[in-house]
Amino acid sequence: EYGEFQTFQHYFKQINLRMSNSWDSAHLSDGTDMPIVDDKVLQLYNMRLCPYAERAVLVLLHKKLPFTCTNINLKNKPTWFLNSSLGKVPVILSNGKAIPESLIVCDFLDEVYENAKLHPSDPAQKALDRVLVDCQGQMMSSLYPIFGKIPGKSFTNEEKLEKFDSLLKFVRDLEKELTTRATPFLGGNAPCMADYMIFPFYERIEALPQIVPELGSALELPENLALVKKWLVSMRGTDPVKQYGLSPARLAKATHVSHETGDYDAAMSASAGL
Repeated sequence: EYGEFQTFQHYFKQINLRMSNSWDSAHLSDGTDMPIVDDKVLQLYNMRLCPYAERAVLVLLHKKLPFTCTNINLKNKPTWFLNSSLGKVPVILSNGKAIPESLIVCDFLDEVYENAKLHPSDPAQKALDRVLVDCQGQMMSSLYPIFGKIPGKSFTNEEKLEKFDSLLKFVRDLEKELTTRATPFLGGNAPCMADYMIFPFYERIEALPQIVPELGSALELPENLALVKKWLVSMRGTDPVKQYGLSPARLAKATHVSHETGDYDAAMSASAGL
């Protein structure tokens, strides 16, 4: 009677999962059913607070591609997710194939869906942009200890300030690159792939004074990084970031609640509207 569904309860649950494709929907944990996949629509496995998964969402929104977003509880991953992926987000399901890793996912989307291309057409510039993205990505070893929660490891405020000093090297590198390019975005007058790939890191840097209020202004970007600050404003003005990005206040609140409760859904609920 219920077709592919075993019971009415299973039918009702799966229909709700189909409809709950907002990126603020519940994070699925072990014991939940695998959402039913429609091969006609891109499926994204996501985690709402993950900067790497955010890369994929920003590209999907930039290209205005229809997709279904399924959030994954990375602290208690569903068995079906572990069996069908590398156990990390983002993952894009396309025609039954699971494509992992943020940079690979974003390259795939830009190659297959040629509207609103993000990579530069010049192969040399594309290669140089990838070098920039890879170098900027190394900042996470300095950034994450300031705001993240690492099991069995804690950092003093003095250690966090040392990490912030290390972090500023990467920010100064971006300042130099923006000075050289002399455009609002790395892509010129509009964002390119490199802009979207590094923005999630800077979104978190911008929130550090609120995430670690006891250090406050000591974690603010120095005034001599004016181009990076302008670039952040410009990025926050783009449609994908306006749709998906998190304000410093919301990111700080969500981070605090996530650390206290270990519950991503509680974090997003408590920070809604900020």
